[in-house]
Amino acid sequence: MPTELKFSRLAALVGAIALVAAIVIAAPVPIPGGWDKAAHFAAFSLLTALLWHATAGAMPLAVIAAVVLLGGLDEWRQASIPGRVSDAQDFLADLCAAAATGWLLFMQRKTVCAESSPQ
Repeated sequence: MPTELKFSRLAALVGAIALVAAIVIAAPVPIPGGWDKAAHFAAFSLLTALLWHATAGAMPLAVIAAVVLLGGLDEWRQASIPGRVSDAQDFLADLCAAAATGWLLFMQRKTVCAESSPQ
């Protein structure tokens, strides 16, 4: 594996860890209107893409499951924190982000097989 690719995958993993830390320990930031769902979708979509790249797309279901699990655990944890509210719609935004991003990345993969190779 080329050094640039190793570094790229490591950088994606470090970015994913930093994003998870921000999600878990960040103080609540009030977001006006329904934009909080868009923020959830963006954050969990980015997390899915980072983990996908870090694993080289080798574990698509594990990546999606991990992101959905984090979204669920985060909402469950928020229920016990004063000033925070657990919201099923936030979890739904997280789930949709992981599923949509995972599907797009999965569809982007190039399948190499005898039937699709040029003769």
